[in-house]
Amino acid sequence: MQGRLLLAEPLAKYTSWRVGGSADRLYIPHDKADLIAFIKGLPATEPLFWLGLGSNLLIRDGGIRGTVINTKNRLKEMRLTAEGGLYVEAGVPCALVARFAAEHGLLGAEFLAGIPGTMGGALKMNAGAFGGETWPIVRQVEMLSRDGEITLRGPQDFAIAYRSVKGAAGEWFLSAWLQLLPGDTASSQQKIKALLEQRAKTQPTNQPSCGSVFVNPVGDYAARLIEQAGLKGFRLGGAQVSEKHANFIVNTDNATAADIEKLIGLVQRKVAQQHGVLLKTEVCMVGEETAVMDTPAHRYGNPEKFGRVAVLMGGSAAERAVSLRSGAAVFAALQEAGVDAVAVDVTASPIDALAGLQVDRVFNIIHGRGGEDGVLQAVLEVLGIPYTGSGVLASALAMDKLRTKLCWQGYGLVTPRWQLLQSVADIDGCIEKLGFPVIVKPAQEGSSIGMSKAHNREELVGALQTASAFNCDVYAEQWVTGQEYTVGILNGEALPVIRLETPHSFYDYEAKYHANTTQYHCPCGLPVDQEQALQQVSVTASKVVGIKGWARVDVFIDGDGQYQLIEINTVPGMTDHSLVPMAARQAGMDFKALVWQVLETSLA
Repeated sequence: MQGRLLLAEPLAKYTSWRVGGSADRLYIPHDKADLIAFIKGLPATEPLFWLGLGSNLLIRDGGIRGTVINTKNRLKEMRLTAEGGLYVEAGVPCALVARFAAEHGLLGAEFLAGIPGTMGGALKMNAGAFGGETWPIVRQVEMLSRDGEITLRGPQDFAIAYRSVKGAAGEWFLSAWLQLLPGDTASSQQKIKALLEQRAKTQPTNQPSCGSVFVNPVGDYAARLIEQAGLKGFRLGGAQVSEKHANFIVNTDNATAADIEKLIGLVQRKVAQQHGVLLKTEVCMVGEETAVMDTPAHRYGNPEKFGRVAVLMGGSAAERAVSLRSGAAVFAALQEAGVDAVAVDVTASPIDALAGLQVDRVFNIIHGRGGEDGVLQAVLEVLGIPYTGSGVLASALAMDKLRTKLCWQGYGLVTPRWQLLQSVADIDGCIEKLGFPVIVKPAQEGSSIGMSKAHNREELVGALQTASAFNCDVYAEQWVTGQEYTVGILNGEALPVIRLETPHSFYDYEAKYHANTTQYHCPCGLPVDQEQALQQVSVTASKVVGIKGWARVDVFIDGDGQYQLIEINTVPGMTDHSLVPMAARQAGMDFKALVWQVLETSLA
């Protein structure tokens, strides 16, 4: 088994509504062959549920019993066929299919750009947008049975209707062959652009939703009926009928699945009373209304599997105070979850700190040099003690912002231009290359320590002196004008994006840890497709560096809409101001569940 099996996994982060309880088990396959092997090994009585991008889906607050298969970014093969069409696996997002077809001069798939789901979901429900539907372009599909056997089927093997597809029981879509027409790339791309602009104008793409909630009645529109019933903008708990498009229900303020389901029912009743029309739901509602149990063992798993865990915190670097706060929070969460944890304040050598302690693994929460730069990781590997997070090489590389930027550039990712500052003699060359303003950074410090913004030569000289006090490389970076975002990475998947706002000149140490004026926006306000693109860029950036377990990627979107990668943190903060816990909460994962999942990376 090459994929990942997660126990008691919160599902909110896997759905576009950002709500829902936990799955007993969630399996993320490595590829199609791994998925088939996993299915063959399951007991025949094990309940199965398939999940792609999680749009058009409401998972109830009690979660899903049995095993959930997540195909997002896993069944991801897409290629041209000899017959002039496309072969697409079920985990490929529909928007990518539309763009791929256009790039290769194929017509007929443009409407898929408006479907916020995967190809598997589109096949399952005959998804459509802007007058197009999925099954008219399907020539053949590949089905997987419960016993792991693959069968090829054609459209004639299914009962296909508006937003409905019925086929053989106990089979799931693995891939499809799409038959498209030859055409012009430029015209297809222009059509996709126009469709997306229309979608952005008419739909709440910057708020968590599932897409259209109700099927349009014959000869009418669900949105018109809902609006005439006076329900546009109506709110129940954290769920609201969108003020932009009445056939969308949005999660405005930490809605529960129960809030959304109750609002769906209310809309149906009101429309039926006023218009005599019973709106049918397009969204699939699954799972238990309430959790069966609420014990640490049920929510997280068996804490005994970790043995005794040393939570290493503190350290002797400039981020010691932040690390102690993070460590205290992590230690308390592990104890509450039933883990045999011991708090260890590392003031000098980690070897000395661990001397005499019998521990089975380490939760490393030492920020900065000595804890995040590969040194501690190397010590623990020599001692044979498993630990959380990335290994020696990735930790050392990510800690060095300059060399991380070089790796990103080598892979074709965009990062702001910079200039190494070894002495005052480099100042004039820096000004000529970058202009003003610039931000000056110590290359091997975190938490914005030692950073300064410079608007002129005098300030640049002072910024160099400030950063040089930290005994590492110093560089100036071109100032990026735009919105600042941060993306948490957990087990190779991106958490919801956070947008940062601060009245300070930049997101400095004070803004991060003390100021009450810093604003954190999660949801971030980006359209769903743009947020997903930003998440994918961040996941790629972490993979290029070799990140394992968890991390946080900081990104700007500049005035031209370009993603500008800034840096990556391999031991992110876990304080009350920290960003990864904030993103995890938006994904439906409380702090204990987040800490538990990070600790599970030490088992790999």
